[in-house]
Amino acid sequence: MRTPLAVVGLLALGVCLMANPLYLPVSVGAADPAYTHTVQPVTAESPVGPGSAVDPSEIDDGAVVAHADLDPAAREAFDRAREAADGGFGVEDPDERVDSLSYPAEPTLGDGLLVVEYEGERYEFWTRTVEREPGPVVFQRALLQPVAFLVGFLAVVAGAALGLRGRLGGEGVSRR
Repeated sequence: MRTPLAVVGLLALGVCLMANPLYLPVSVGAADPAYTHTVQPVTAESPVGPGSAVDPSEIDDGAVVAHADLDPAAREAFDRAREAADGGFGVEDPDERVDSLSYPAEPTLGDGLLVVEYEGERYEFWTRTVEREPGPVVFQRALLQPVAFLVGFLAVVAGAALGLRGRLGGEGVSRR
């Protein structure tokens, strides 16, 4: 009587644990925004048009902003991003953003994406808002969900093995 109950219990536990992506992650707090500033040279693959790649020599001069014409705070952010080893930097405090720049989640030319001419070269200057997941949600997705799935899988295998052992006559067989 105990074996069928254990088999059903292990199978139920295993299925519940393996289905954890359906009920995890539980939202814990609001997303944590960061504001990024990125500078890279304009290339043929630059998104200067509405979703199209164009030859850098064909960029409309009306879309290009001279470095000297940038607001002093924007010019400082551009220089800092251009000089950064990885091509950019981020800030977390909304008060540290540059007031003259926009920070959309999806930048477009003129709104989060500027083409800046500096020392004869043209650069893409990206400013955007990046929503980051709170730490507990990252923990759930990176560690808790995979471990729960693995434990659930092992519980299903154990339940199946226990059930098959009983059916194949492994239970109650006397050895002489």
